[in-house]
Amino acid sequence: MATQKDKKSQKEMDSSKLEKEQNSAQQTSGGSDLDNAPDVESLTEILHGDPTEIESNEAIDSIDEWVDFLKGHKEDNIKELSASLKELKKLLRGKKSDGSEIAEVLETLGEQTNAIGDEAARGVKGPLHTLGKALITFSHKIERTAAKDEE
Repeated sequence: MATQKDKKSQKEMDSSKLEKEQNSAQQTSGGSDLDNAPDVESLTEILHGDPTEIESNEAIDSIDEWVDFLKGHKEDNIKELSASLKELKKLLRGKKSDGSEIAEVLETLGEQTNAIGDEAARGVKGPLHTLGKALITFSHKIERTAAKDEE
């Protein structure tokens, strides 16, 4: 039977372990402070919405936030993600952007985000996978919308 002293000691060890995992998560992100990351939850909420209701300028501003956050990361997968974001920004700025091209880039972004989530520390992994799935689902919504517009 554990004494109160043993229980307190266990809580301190658990707290220390949690702190180490959070520090590890920050290091996994290339040393950036995760608190400075753009809001993943609000982005995920937006991606669950109607693609026709999203303003290009707002999307471009969000892309710029993410590109700025990812700057300086040395990992190839982060560089690829940043390049895909820049490609999406270019498509959104174009006057003759094709919905299927945008959908393709969004799907790629979702896959890249999921891959990064696979390698991320606990606490970061779940939100990244949720975002990755939301990006892929949103790409399918855009494909359907583009197909309806072509009819």
